[in-house]
Amino acid sequence: MDIKKIKYKIKRIQYAIIHGLLFQGFLRTKKLTAIIIEPTNICNLKCSCCPHGNEKKEERIGGFMSRQTFDIILKNMDIKIKEVNLYLHGEPFLNKDLDYFVEQLNRKQIWTTIYSNGYHIDLNLLENILKHKRTQFTFSVDIFNKENYEKIRQPAKHEKIIEQLVIINRIFEKHKRMFDITMIIDAKNIENTHDICKKLLTEYSCLNKISFGNRFPWPEHFHTGELNERLSKNRGLCSQIKSNVSVYWNGDVTICSYDFSGQLVIGNLTISKLSKVYNSYTARKIRKYHYMCNYSKLPICQKCILPRCKSSSRIVTRKQVLNEKQITENS
Repeated sequence: MDIKKIKYKIKRIQYAIIHGLLFQGFLRTKKLTAIIIEPTNICNLKCSCCPHGNEKKEERIGGFMSRQTFDIILKNMDIKIKEVNLYLHGEPFLNKDLDYFVEQLNRKQIWTTIYSNGYHIDLNLLENILKHKRTQFTFSVDIFNKENYEKIRQPAKHEKIIEQLVIINRIFEKHKRMFDITMIIDAKNIENTHDICKKLLTEYSCLNKISFGNRFPWPEHFHTGELNERLSKNRGLCSQIKSNVSVYWNGDVTICSYDFSGQLVIGNLTISKLSKVYNSYTARKIRKYHYMCNYSKLPICQKCILPRCKSSSRIVTRKQVLNEKQITENS
């Protein structure tokens, strides 16, 4: 048996004994780096990389978080939180109260990150949000090329998102702010991104960073990802159960941000404090099952391959491209 396998087995035994048997799935709640709050689980696109783009019936009712619900959630967040991500299983800009959510978080000096597909979003709403400084944006626009974008972001059109990005960039220039872009591309193209990075970072003055990744397989929706031969033989401890908190539009809290259908709900933040929900009986039970490798008790986790899936990624920043340009000019 090789060293890696021995280390893996020892680590799993430690998790089972210490975190499973001794602590019974309990985790400290002094502070959280970030939580996710879902403005809506409704989307304007049916992307092939997302459960929204498949034919399986959605088991969770669609809706929008109200101001009242958000205020109660904010009041019940009794754990110190550095950042709130306003997105999850829908397009955040479809919720017309998105600027109100950002404003309330800014008043509490909590950083906010918004992920959006950028397609036909409400530009007036974007303007209002940009007035609040503790906010950052990432647009998921897979414009590696026309074929790649339209294959993923269905039924969006490549020329339309390019037009939208020009306007978005102009608005960010007006407010002297920067934004990021994420792209999903085939794993084989991860390293062939130099030209598109140089082009985009030259054309869009407010584009700060471009992140490339490949499609990942959602639990219950494995066809959303490209597996190839990227599966590890060993199933590591799921990162979702360590410290993740995702709040649905109605206040329900799930322990997994990939829980599209709501099978791993551990409480509701309109009823209980975050500290109570975080270590509720259900939350501790789910963690214990993971620590003890008892996945048969959790149908959504039993067949999930995310803990074994190796992702390919690359990040290119404006600073890197500018430095490259400067080196070229000097030479």
